[in-house]
Amino acid sequence: MKKSLVPLALTLALVTPLANAGRLQPATSEPTLSKNDLHPAKDTATLAGLERPDYRTLVVGAAVPGTKAAQCQVQLLGARAVVLETAPLKVQAGSTAQVDFADRIGLRMAAGARVTCDQSFYAYGAAAGVDEPKAVWAEAFGPNAPCDFTVDAAQLEPGVWIATKDGPVHTAVKGKPKGVVCVKVPQDLTVGKMTLEWEVTPAGWSTKKPSGNHNMLFVHRGRFRSNTVSNVNAFGPGKAFIKVAQNVDLPPRNSTNQKMGILLQNGTTYLLRYTYDAANKQVKAEIYQSGNLLKTATFTATAHNKVLLIQAHGLSEKGSFFAEFGHLANQEPPEMPSFGWRYSNFRAEMHVK
Repeated sequence: MKKSLVPLALTLALVTPLANAGRLQPATSEPTLSKNDLHPAKDTATLAGLERPDYRTLVVGAAVPGTKAAQCQVQLLGARAVVLETAPLKVQAGSTAQVDFADRIGLRMAAGARVTCDQSFYAYGAAAGVDEPKAVWAEAFGPNAPCDFTVDAAQLEPGVWIATKDGPVHTAVKGKPKGVVCVKVPQDLTVGKMTLEWEVTPAGWSTKKPSGNHNMLFVHRGRFRSNTVSNVNAFGPGKAFIKVAQNVDLPPRNSTNQKMGILLQNGTTYLLRYTYDAANKQVKAEIYQSGNLLKTATFTATAHNKVLLIQAHGLSEKGSFFAEFGHLANQEPPEMPSFGWRYSNFRAEMHVK
């Protein structure tokens, strides 16, 4: 995603504390913040990627771009989001502050962190093991936009759980290009098969890049890397296909995917069904119009031990997994916003193995 125009003074403030902390420099000159990472006041930001067997650097902080100082709270999280440490944090306007947990953590391992402030803020963190030459910035974890709906999964029958949002889910417009359904489960689920169904009504292709990638559904367990269950994107005139992909439990920059050759028609409502069959290591994607099957594709599912694990209590308080509809407006090409597109009748059915 494109970075926002963060003021130079704020960018320097993000880097300087780490350089002056008597510890190792981070791997990059600044954390990869974009304007999409700006959290509203009283929101909770979640960070991941802090796991190390030992620590030389372990910092978590906040940057406040506004004109008022902020009172913040930082929580350091262990496995299954157990709170290891909590610390208050005051951040001056247009600056940053952070907590250095390296001397507090002892033999414990941090999995992530949560940050909340009473003013708009960015959250950041960095970690390095004793023998690491450079620290690495933490990753944002959770939905990529505020939850429009929070759905609690319910047990339909023994071993079968469903989460639904009937009716309209999202219409992409300027100022709100992405819709999000946050799904919570009451207990850990070892899912053998997850079936996703939803409807999409296209309403024109991006004028900037009509052949670009217009998002139909992105389902993930908190972040893109190694946690994407379903990434379904329609490419417009000039390419005319739907690409479906997943990367569950795979190393970074790895995925499995397939394409379905079709040019979606504006104003036509399509039903999509996406079956993640972890038990049989297969994904099947289908697209229907007026009850007629138009296209289908199959490819490999890669969940470890043939089980898609959905945690009740992961790092993010906002949900166990997230269904997102539409790209953000400032993502890098070929990812285009889908203004005017309508998304409806989302359903997730999970069969426990």
